[in-house]
Amino acid sequence: MTISPKPIALAFLLALSGIGIAHASNPVGKQVTATIELQGGSESNARWKAPDTSSYKIHVFVPKNATTTNALYHIYPKGKQAGSTECLSGNAKFPCYEASIDQSQHQNAWTQLTMDNDPASQWEFVKGRGYVTAVASNLAAAELLNLSGLVRFENRTIAIGKTYQGGIIFYIDHSGEHGLVAAPKDITGTTDNADIPWWNGSFVTTRAIATAVGTGLANTNKIIRRQGAGSFAARLASKLVLNGYDDWFLPSKDELHLMYTNIGQGAAAPFNLGKFASSPYWSSSESINPAKAWSENFSLLWHEIGSKDKDSRYLVRAVRSF
Repeated sequence: MTISPKPIALAFLLALSGIGIAHASNPVGKQVTATIELQGGSESNARWKAPDTSSYKIHVFVPKNATTTNALYHIYPKGKQAGSTECLSGNAKFPCYEASIDQSQHQNAWTQLTMDNDPASQWEFVKGRGYVTAVASNLAAAELLNLSGLVRFENRTIAIGKTYQGGIIFYIDHSGEHGLVAAPKDITGTTDNADIPWWNGSFVTTRAIATAVGTGLANTNKIIRRQGAGSFAARLASKLVLNGYDDWFLPSKDELHLMYTNIGQGAAAPFNLGKFASSPYWSSSESINPAKAWSENFSLLWHEIGSKDKDSRYLVRAVRSF
């Protein structure tokens, strides 16, 4: 967020300049959010840049002391045309959209910026150019527009089943911004048979026993360190270069199951977005028995999660995090 050097609350300017601020690790105490004051009738503004190139809904936090009934925001998804003083949605290259809120109805709360009160309102932003700005030029000179510094960009591209960063999203974490994607197709083995073994020719204890979501990459690295070079499941997943990404890995047991339940045959609807075969797939999770590893059969009829011999040949679907 950037603030233009126009009439703004003195306390906020001091905070920005760093005057009297002591730096400490892991500070304690109550978080206090600064309030921005824009002078009505002026060209002062507050600006928040889009975090990435994506489709976003915009939410702003209204301070408890805010009372402006026509708080005006300009949304520039592709940036602002140099020298432009108008906000025109019809500008094909640099469109601008106006959204206003009645702060008196949303004090001390989050509210969404919308077009015609449509909660589906969202805009396609371009990283490095797109931004949202609050303006006070529509207000009387004696009026102050009180704002908090808090704005949320809700990414609408990130959703289960959407194609994103090289694959198909099958897991999103609590932040709503990060998760896991599955490659859109299985890895092909070195022979005509697409099925791939977990082992590299011998039963080696890899200690890749983690099963939880978020452990697949570490498991994959452990397997490769212990088993070396070869054409086995973890190694082939890590060597995959697909759709511009080269950081793929073999999913853990729980990550594999999320693929089945969210974009595979176990999904309620739409069915099997990931186009998985009705066959067993390897996970990167080694069993307590070091001669076995966890797999999951994606067949609806024969669905099974089981610990199988590492020399078995099953399918491999790589994943990556975003």
